[in-house]
Amino acid sequence: MNSMILAMAAFALLTADASGDLLRWMDRTAQSQLDAREKRIAAIRSTEQAAVRQREVRSKILELIGGLPDYNGPLNARVTGRIAANGFRIEKVVFESLPRFYVTGNLYVPEKPGKHAGVLFPLGHWDQGKPAAQLIASNLARKGFVVFAYDPVGQGERLQAYEPRIGRSLAGGSTEQHILNGAQSLLVGESFARYRIWDAKRALDYLASRPEVDTARLGCTGCSGGGTVTTYISALDDRIKVAIPACYMNTWRFLFTGPTGDSEQSLPGFLEAGLDQADFVELFAPKPWMITSTEQDFFKPDAARPVYEEAKRWYAMYGAEDRVKWVIGPGGHGTPKPVREAIYDWFVRWK
Repeated sequence: MNSMILAMAAFALLTADASGDLLRWMDRTAQSQLDAREKRIAAIRSTEQAAVRQREVRSKILELIGGLPDYNGPLNARVTGRIAANGFRIEKVVFESLPRFYVTGNLYVPEKPGKHAGVLFPLGHWDQGKPAAQLIASNLARKGFVVFAYDPVGQGERLQAYEPRIGRSLAGGSTEQHILNGAQSLLVGESFARYRIWDAKRALDYLASRPEVDTARLGCTGCSGGGTVTTYISALDDRIKVAIPACYMNTWRFLFTGPTGDSEQSLPGFLEAGLDQADFVELFAPKPWMITSTEQDFFKPDAARPVYEEAKRWYAMYGAEDRVKWVIGPGGHGTPKPVREAIYDWFVRWK
């Protein structure tokens, strides 16, 4: 409750602060916190020191989101239909990430028999949900990957506050539904990221349960909000061996005064705890991680560069500079052809 009262008070002050003095003061505070973090990172010179930092960061992130649910119940997964395609099939799947909390997804399975590498594919803020993954998921399936694309809360078949009389959510589009869920989470001292991460963890459980999947070869990719979840789950779940967040990774030095993040993208206390987005990459090290950006995105390439450069120095401690990469594609927010091809190549290289 205290977090919500403080958030409401801060919002009231921001809206009343016509000159922007409060925002500038908050930015100075944030930049100072990031300066302090930068000094701590610069002092890490060995993999032993890196391991200490990784343990601290993991513990702090879990604390900030309110921990993960203490639940080990059944997925109760069902395949509700199948679609035959060229070189693969699509299975329509529904499972429960928590009791009676349903997640819908599409599983892309290559025709070729045997065990295949698996790819978890959380979706970004496209209202249609999992169909937005169709192109990349289909191409990965043709290349021999089993891909599981699933709907986030508030998208696709998982609309919140759905009103059948009007055929849509009363809460608006996907981002508005996430903001609603975010406010509800704050009221109980949690972050909405907790539930997005948990859905991803349980979706990974389902992917790993499939007999067609080699559980030693699991990767994750997603764009925009899917890039956010890719970043989180890859850093926090050791089963993921290859990660490719697209159109998301930026240092908070730029994000603080840039576009407003969705509820799961803005963790209360994150900067104060001495964290920035590079910490997620550094938690994953030295496993292969590729960042993708686009030239005209609101997640700006100039803001991705510091994340990549810091991560590259971190990977150098392990002698693994070739395992971190940054790709910039043309156009705006999304995954244009050069980015998609880089995604395929990175998965094929490290599968």
